[in-house]
Amino acid sequence: MSIQLTEEQQLIGQSAREFAKEYLEPIVVEMDHTGAFPADAVKHLAAHDFLGLFLPGEHGGAEAGFVSFVEVVETLSRTSAATASILVNHAVAAYAINRWGSAAQKGAYLPALASGETLGAFAVYEHGPTPGVGPDALMATRQPEGWVLKGTKAFVRNAGAAKVHVVVACVDPAAGAKGLAAFIVPAGVSGLTVGVPAETMGLKGCPVADLIFDNVIVQDADLLGSLSDGRTLVEETLAVASVAEAAQTVGIGQAAVEHAAAYAKTRVQFGRPIAALQAIQTLLAETATDCHLARLGLRVAAELIESGEPFLVEAAMVKAFLARFGNKFLIDTVQVEGGFGYSEFMPLPRLFRDIAGTTLLEAPAQFPDGTIAAALLA
Repeated sequence: MSIQLTEEQQLIGQSAREFAKEYLEPIVVEMDHTGAFPADAVKHLAAHDFLGLFLPGEHGGAEAGFVSFVEVVETLSRTSAATASILVNHAVAAYAINRWGSAAQKGAYLPALASGETLGAFAVYEHGPTPGVGPDALMATRQPEGWVLKGTKAFVRNAGAAKVHVVVACVDPAAGAKGLAAFIVPAGVSGLTVGVPAETMGLKGCPVADLIFDNVIVQDADLLGSLSDGRTLVEETLAVASVAEAAQTVGIGQAAVEHAAAYAKTRVQFGRPIAALQAIQTLLAETATDCHLARLGLRVAAELIESGEPFLVEAAMVKAFLARFGNKFLIDTVQVEGGFGYSEFMPLPRLFRDIAGTTLLEAPAQFPDGTIAAALLA
């Protein structure tokens, strides 16, 4: 398995760097202050084919593969992790439809998702410990008129901006994780409302809110896969999200170490740049090494996804590694910059808040350990 980028993948990465410079650098500071959704930047994401990068050509996608996708996510995250987060959640919903959807579902939704006419969202988490557990759990009950959805999905990224949602609901509480199913739910259906936008610490500009389902009716035609596919669908789609979010984390970490290194070369104390101090060199070297190792791991997982091979364990390893070390990227680079790194006029505080959001809005660090251990002990 190669971990080197092909010429095409390198060109796509270069396109993402040019995109970030032209469309994200001018807005990233204001977006962090106001939390405004970057609608114009999202339109340009579509124009650059980033929204449908790994989707098949027959449905309007660029068919460039998942490795190219994570390269774009990492590159955009170096400038605006919030914009990358919008792209990631959209792409995860598109992945689920492309992977599990019927021919009719793919034809109905993928072209609009690839073109940017429709933004997607993947809604899986709830206020309870797991889907289907707790007073606000989203339940799907079969009635004569169809499936009736009632309950709440929590911390849904792209909520309010998305026009189509892939929603995980519990169809059989007694079956645990095997009782989950996923439905495609368009925005605007009767009974679906978006909760109050969350005031998040980081990733400002990527909307986050609850989705509230008050007897929303969907049909069998809106079910992704079969009822028996629910657990596998959720596990696989979350693993895909883990790899994409790993790219986001690495991009933030790389931006932090590059900024700290540049600062260390210009900051003079005791008559010489602090870059000459061994303690500073150690912090930078360890952070750069961890970023590099994480990048290699996520590229391996991305190649497995792209080739259709099993990838759950590799995705879990990348997630576990970055859940433990991701925040350390920023802790160490802030130490390099000292008091200046703590000041809001520097980019590191924004990067610190963004990397926390990237790791905290998904499953905790311990979540993937079970997947890894199960593979080792099988």
